[in-house]
Amino acid sequence: MKKNGPNILIVEDDADQMELLTGIVLGEIQKITDNQNLDEQKKQQVRDIQIIRVRNIDSLKKAASTHKGTILALLDCNIPDTKDSPAHDQLIKTNYKITGQHKSVDIVTQHLPNTPITMISSLNRFQKIVVQYYEKKNNLNLNFISKNDQPMIERNIAYYLRQHIKG
Repeated sequence: MKKNGPNILIVEDDADQMELLTGIVLGEIQKITDNQNLDEQKKQQVRDIQIIRVRNIDSLKKAASTHKGTILALLDCNIPDTKDSPAHDQLIKTNYKITGQHKSVDIVTQHLPNTPITMISSLNRFQKIVVQYYEKKNNLNLNFISKNDQPMIERNIAYYLRQHIKG
């Protein structure tokens, strides 16, 4: 069964980080709904957004294939494959060489084409290679934000919420 309502997909295995990201999304939704200059229809568009919370690659595959209408995918770079497995960078290697290809990004682009993707990481060590890989291969523009830069995460989410209500 496909679910087509607007949603924001958050992929994060750390419970505290998941709560922080969920709180940021809810806070930005609240800012828009409190805006006196917006009509009620636009406010309702934002209130209708669901937050889909995912903690591993297996769950991401299920969520991406069933929840359409995703307006933003927030992807942690370092998550587990399955529920009880250890977290790792999800980078795909060819002959032991890191290519920049990332499993989470591939899943989102396969099932949710044209969905904006923001990658978040506490360690930006692979930012350049991942961004270059997808710009070159898929002409995909990825946002890459440090988990420590909460104001930038807030601005990124707010931007995509405004894009959603512009239609």
